[in-house]
Amino acid sequence: MNVDPVLALESLGYTQREAAFLCLVAVHSGYFLRRQFDYFIDRQKGAIAQHFLEKARVTGHIEIIDYGQGRHLYHLYAKPIYRLLGNAESQNRRRKGDALIRARLITLDHVLENDGERYLESDAEKVRFFTECREIPNAIFTDVNGKLHPLLASSAISLANAKQPSCSKVQFLFADEALVTTEKFIRFLSVTESLLRALGNFEVIYASNSPHNFAAAEKEFRSRFATRAAAAQRILGSNWREDSPVQHPPVKAEFTTVLFRYSYPKIRRKESSSLEAVRLSGLLQKPETAVHQPDSSLPGANAG
Repeated sequence: MNVDPVLALESLGYTQREAAFLCLVAVHSGYFLRRQFDYFIDRQKGAIAQHFLEKARVTGHIEIIDYGQGRHLYHLYAKPIYRLLGNAESQNRRRKGDALIRARLITLDHVLENDGERYLESDAEKVRFFTECREIPNAIFTDVNGKLHPLLASSAISLANAKQPSCSKVQFLFADEALVTTEKFIRFLSVTESLLRALGNFEVIYASNSPHNFAAAEKEFRSRFATRAAAAQRILGSNWREDSPVQHPPVKAEFTTVLFRYSYPKIRRKESSSLEAVRLSGLLQKPETAVHQPDSSLPGANAG
């Protein structure tokens, strides 16, 4: 019998909203900011978030990383949490480097802004969908070890029409953590191109807190696929196996850019020492000073 993950986390003492938020974090990110919890519960600071963070810290479910100026980042790392959710060995509970953490935070922002989407929530669910629902050979989307390719495992993948999964448009999120070039995106397209063509109807969503790479990324995307007109931009607050070419009918390919006008932390390089300092001192009274503040360095950051 399947266990409701929210109910499972409620059994640990979390409220329904806290449990639901932790489920999203565990599935899509592993890391979160206080402002993201505030957004989820529709609050602007206050005791609710403070009590939630203190509870999670005391129970040993989150690590707190100090990234300076009285601001903190939270890592949901406790194995019992992931075990309750059926994924005890999730990569989200592993410590990440600066760039990956920023990408995970952007991914979580996207999921929070699009909470009505039907997401494929685990590697196993993604594999089942591709092989059983869309009848795609697993060699197209697995690595040399037969596992779901890491770039697909870390991508938030959703269905535009959950009621008709066999023909629904499939949406892939690429989170750009303010990369200097599109090299990583080009690799993402190289890894996923055969899968995207096999799906036939798909959208690649390029999300970042900087528009720096948007034009170059779109040019690269359109050089690979015959696409429909680009969707309007929304402004919001390993080795790969080489297989023989497979012929597919014309694709319905879409490319969308999403600009998040949030600031993201510059994580300290010496994470272990900063983490230990916070553990010893306990949670501060004001763990994060800027909630839902736009990044003033971006064009139009003060707009609406």
